[in-house]
Amino acid sequence: MISLSYPLRLLLAIVGYLMVYVVGTNVAWALRTPRSVRFAQAIEFARLWGGRLFLGDVLRLAYYLVAPYLVLYWGWASPLDLGLADLDWIRGVGLAVALGAGSLPLLLLLWWQYVRLVENPPMMQQAAWLEQPWGWAFALREAILLESWWALCRSPMLLLAGPYSGVYFGLAAVFAAGLLNTRTRYELGVPGLREDVVLTASLAVVTATLYVFIHNLWLCIALHFVLRMIILHLVYPGMTREDSVGERPAV
Repeated sequence: MISLSYPLRLLLAIVGYLMVYVVGTNVAWALRTPRSVRFAQAIEFARLWGGRLFLGDVLRLAYYLVAPYLVLYWGWASPLDLGLADLDWIRGVGLAVALGAGSLPLLLLLWWQYVRLVENPPMMQQAAWLEQPWGWAFALREAILLESWWALCRSPMLLLAGPYSGVYFGLAAVFAAGLLNTRTRYELGVPGLREDVVLTASLAVVTATLYVFIHNLWLCIALHFVLRMIILHLVYPGMTREDSVGERPAV
């Protein structure tokens, strides 16, 4: 019987985890255009009841949160690897504020230029959240789900490549999985969808850099949420609702 080391076992688990994402998202995309009428009716029925039962949200919750919990529960990863233990809050908060203050002007400049140069841009799905009284909760949900996913994906890289390079190797793995998703590649070519992808990718870089210094998942979630809300409030007033594509980002 082959005995795997702790880092290698965790790496194989994450490779399988990302393969589930890539295969699942591409199968879901392929099912958008079924070839037979009977199969199309079955897919439409599944979409109807899936929407009523919030099946998509349940699956996202299971993938992004339940899977990391199971990895921790089974002992395949340590809370330290995910930034959940041995936290220095005083130093962490200071660095989070400093990095947030440093990255915010760059993000604001990027998105201010976008608002200024693009005439009547279509509504981003994420910006449309602001039209709802509890729209901030959707942004918080995305921050929690995505940061949990990214933390799990970088955990074996931290063990194999070190606390600095490992963070960016993990980020590269997430970006690679995202680009292997047919829907993400499609969204990058559609106005109103590509902005969602670009915003999420830019926040991934910022919070990954923060994690290099503080190894605190909770502060990464907080910074992610705050920066996303600021950018969405910046771009929302100039966007046109009638051109909204109304789809969720796929990253």
